[in-house]
Amino acid sequence: MSTATDTVSIALPKFLVTTVEPKSNADGKFVFNSKSKESSKVPVFLKDVKYGDKASVAGKWVEPSDEGRGKEWAEDTLAEGDFSGRVVTQAEFTEALAKEGKEVVFFIHGMSQQTREMAVSTEAMQTNFDSKEPEGVLVVPIDWACADPGLLGNLDKLGLIEYHKDKETNSKLAGSALWKLFSGLKKEGSEHTLSLNVIAHSMGNRVLRYVGKEAAEDSSFYTDALKDGTTLLQAAPEDLKRNKNLFDNIFFVSADIPESVFDEPDVAVSEQAEHGLQSGLAALAVMTKRMHVLHANGHDADLNASFLLNLGHARLGSRGPWSGGEPALGGKSTKVWEKIGDALEKYEGVEEDGNTNNGNVHVQDCSGWNRKADPEKLSPEWWPKGHSYQFYPQSVAYYLKHMTKGV
Repeated sequence: MSTATDTVSIALPKFLVTTVEPKSNADGKFVFNSKSKESSKVPVFLKDVKYGDKASVAGKWVEPSDEGRGKEWAEDTLAEGDFSGRVVTQAEFTEALAKEGKEVVFFIHGMSQQTREMAVSTEAMQTNFDSKEPEGVLVVPIDWACADPGLLGNLDKLGLIEYHKDKETNSKLAGSALWKLFSGLKKEGSEHTLSLNVIAHSMGNRVLRYVGKEAAEDSSFYTDALKDGTTLLQAAPEDLKRNKNLFDNIFFVSADIPESVFDEPDVAVSEQAEHGLQSGLAALAVMTKRMHVLHANGHDADLNASFLLNLGHARLGSRGPWSGGEPALGGKSTKVWEKIGDALEKYEGVEEDGNTNNGNVHVQDCSGWNRKADPEKLSPEWWPKGHSYQFYPQSVAYYLKHMTKGV
């Protein structure tokens, strides 16, 4: 454990994928900051990210007695400055990742975590991976435009709803860009093999689901996949087929997306965009071997608030695939659409310690640690947030257990 006199710094990412529009982009130097509200449909690949001219910044422990909670920026570095990175091509980026010789985790941050907070979360996740599997895993963050709306935006509930709508637009643009990233990761003739995983936190899951939507766009996937006897892979467009099992794992963590996204499509229900096929989850199931939903069993204050902001539609990260309205009370687990389950590896886990099998989707109850990871009190004061547990040691241990390095 560190002491109060220890020097604490926050290392900035060695690799970064961004969909944020830059302040400037000249001579191979991409300059951006955490306030940009504009997104691009084209991903930019950066190496050696810096803040000003530094590869690390001064920080402090959020809670010195529990370093698993990570760090935060020191007070003297809170003035807004610019980040920058060296632009490389996707081929150069992919080759550089492969040469690291590590299992790769793409990390998609959530709302109001743009750039500055993304760097903090990434370093915390990397540190907690390294403590369990030294030199085994490389965390590669994906930055997207979701700048904080500010105090007035947070106080004005209607304004916050508009902010959520704006983030939905940006998440769609970012998802389109990331489909270009992911569908370009397989390189023919490469001497290296990448082991790939995705961790999406909170509203970053909206970005992730739009990757699936983009993969199925302008195709007959939504009709062909409904045919009896037709698998998702058979119905998939060619680009999606070529990316079968691209990922070893996709982890949906405290996901701020509807709880119904794994449900079987039902033509009698009007909201098909929120069910298993059109939600984007079916296409993602083709792209990965295993899917995991990490939820808080109703003890996530941010998602309970999102339930209200989304007009009574509960969130996947509240209780996992579920039906029952208000996330903290009642309801029951709903079955994952059979065709999604059939596209995944057979569940070989052990249903213990809060882990259950729902149609080959691993569903993990994190209520044993989410409030330790994020104990900030809301009103009433006994109600901790419990939302930001994506990099906490128990979550990282769960990821690692299911990744190649953990086998």
